[in-house]
Amino acid sequence: MAHPWIFESTFGPGTNGEWDSETDTAAQLDFPHYSVLAGLPWSGALPRSGAYCARCSLTGGTADMFLVEADIDIAANVARYVKFDIQIGKDFVASADDTINIFEALASSTVEATFGLRIVAATDAVNFGIGETAPTAFGPDIRKGVWYTVELTINIDEDGEDDGTIDIIVTAEDEPYNSDTYIDQVDSLDQGAVTQGRFGCQDHLATTRGTILLDNFVMDDARIYPTRRFKTERTFTKTDHAWVGPGVLHRASLDTVTSGNIIRLFDTDNAEVLEELGYVIEIDADTAAEQVQIFGKDGIQFQRGCYVQMTGTNPIGTVNFTPRYNSSAQIRHYGQNRRRNLL
Repeated sequence: MAHPWIFESTFGPGTNGEWDSETDTAAQLDFPHYSVLAGLPWSGALPRSGAYCARCSLTGGTADMFLVEADIDIAANVARYVKFDIQIGKDFVASADDTINIFEALASSTVEATFGLRIVAATDAVNFGIGETAPTAFGPDIRKGVWYTVELTINIDEDGEDDGTIDIIVTAEDEPYNSDTYIDQVDSLDQGAVTQGRFGCQDHLATTRGTILLDNFVMDDARIYPTRRFKTERTFTKTDHAWVGPGVLHRASLDTVTSGNIIRLFDTDNAEVLEELGYVIEIDADTAAEQVQIFGKDGIQFQRGCYVQMTGTNPIGTVNFTPRYNSSAQIRHYGQNRRRNLL
């Protein structure tokens, strides 16, 4: 585990700005606020963390929708580790069997390793899968409306040796950390060096409809591991929301002292950093007398949420807090009544 990660995206600002580009000709990929997801008719419809995530809405067409990043590159005979969170919505259905690519590692335009899912129309079963150009090996059924952390280990083929491999570990949000492989290793792959990654929904049928939520993408040169969902301490390497709704801040720190590094905390749940809004806390590596600010048990009250803005060169910050709402049910209820709560 290392920092900085080779690539990381939290979707914390509610945009695709952490990625190089987006392909979405049918306008089916967006980055909804938690209050929008709280209006969907199943209890797990929220971001995995923070206030925003990515959403693929399959509405009856076949147009691909995905994000592209060139920093997701893997040389020949090199291993890389990919982690992200995924939820298949309870509205996800198909009238014909379908397989969808969610993450692709590509050499130019050729897919060299992929993670995706399969839905079986007759049973409504959904299974995650891995393969080279498309998923070919699938694991046990997963549950709709539940967040899963997917960990991939991708070893790219040494030139001409056909010895590339893909491994996968899957951990549900409501289960203990899992170190067992979800599917047996896919091996003997003939691959080229990876030059970009794609993350979204590709190659689906028009007969497949519903919602897929995606969050917290990381790639690195060491295993990254899942994180507990509802916490009272978070380490930040990217801008994101520590919590949404009212809460109390007990401690904030800037853990890297590189010149130009700053951590700012705003009282907002929608990524607002307007000048007139102002920040509640700022720790600047160049000017702060203390890199750690402690506010005790009573702490500092935040009314709307806590948006943590990280700027500089590979900054790291830590925030300790007590949110009023610290479960899916509580956050969904708050999100459904958010407009009234803020009056």
